[in-house]
Amino acid sequence: MNKNFKKASELLHLKNNIVVTDELKEKLKHLENVNISEIHVSSKPSIPKESYERPSIETLQKYVTTAKPKNTKKNTRLWFSRFEEFVNDTQPEVDLLTLYDKKVIAMLLCEFIVVIKTREKKDYKANSLYNGICGINRFYQELFKDKEPFNIHEDFEFRAVRDTLHTRMIELEEINNGKYNGADALTDEEMIKIFDHPDLSNKTPSGLLRRVFLWVGCCTARRGGSYYNIMAEHFKERDDGGFDTITIHDKTHQGGHYHRTNSNQPLTHIIPPDESEECGACYDIRKHLNLRPKDAEKYFFFMLIKILKVIIFFKKSYLKCN
Repeated sequence: MNKNFKKASELLHLKNNIVVTDELKEKLKHLENVNISEIHVSSKPSIPKESYERPSIETLQKYVTTAKPKNTKKNTRLWFSRFEEFVNDTQPEVDLLTLYDKKVIAMLLCEFIVVIKTREKKDYKANSLYNGICGINRFYQELFKDKEPFNIHEDFEFRAVRDTLHTRMIELEEINNGKYNGADALTDEEMIKIFDHPDLSNKTPSGLLRRVFLWVGCCTARRGGSYYNIMAEHFKERDDGGFDTITIHDKTHQGGHYHRTNSNQPLTHIIPPDESEECGACYDIRKHLNLRPKDAEKYFFFMLIKILKVIIFFKKSYLKCN
C-alpha cells in the first residue's frame, strides 16, 4: 500500500515540476506588481504638489458619532440601562460593564426577556421587546469591539436567548397588549365607490392623475419620498401585461452607507396584469404613460402646482386619441 502511494506521489511530482510551477508563480507575482506600479505612476499628477490639511480628531469624531440616528443612540442607552437595572436588583454582585463571559450574559438576558415590563407594569409589545434586545446588542458590540465579535442574533452562545425571545414575542402577540392593530383596509365595496367617483374618472386628466396615484399606493404600499419621487421611467411593462416598478428605498431607509442594499440590482414591486383589458391598475398606468407629453417632467406624478399645464397638454392628447 505504501509502495503504491509512493509511486503515485512520484508521478504527481513528475507531472507538476516544482521548478516550473514556482517560475509561473513568480511571473504572476511580477505581473501583479507591475499593475500596482502602473496605478501608482498614473496616479501621480503632473501639476505642482498640493498640500493637505489633516482633519482634527474632533472633526472625525463628529462624523463617526453622527453616523447613527439620535433615536437609535437613545434607544440603546435606554434598554441597556433597564438591563443593568434588572441585573443590579437580581444579581448585585455582577458588574455588566466588566463582564465578558457570553454564557453568563446569555443567561441574564433570558431572565430579563421573560420578566421585563414597562414602568407602568404593563407588557411590552413584541416589536418593542425585539428592538430593546437589538439596543442591548448594539451596546455590547461596542463594549466587545476590542476583544471579540459579539452578536446576539448570530453567536452560538446566544441560542437560548434567541429561543426565549422568539417564544416571548409570540406570547406577547397573543395577549392584549401584544395584539397587532392591523390597518383598517378598504373593503371591495369602498374601493368600487372610490374608483367610480367622478373626481377619479380616467376620462379627464386630473381624474386619471388621482386614479393612478391611488393605484400605485394600493399596489405597492409606497409612502413618503418613495411614493411622490417615483419617475415615469421606473415603470417597466412586463410580457404578461403587468408592470415592474423600481423601489427607490423602503420606508425605514435613513440614507448613508449602512442603509444601502448589497445588491447592484434595484428592488422592484410587481403590479400584476389586469383581469380586464379595459379597466384596472395597468390599464390606467399605461394610459397615463402614453398620454404624457414628450417634454413632460421626469416625475410619474405631476406636481400639483403644474396641474393647469398638465391639463392643457392632456386635453390635446385626448382630442387626438378620442
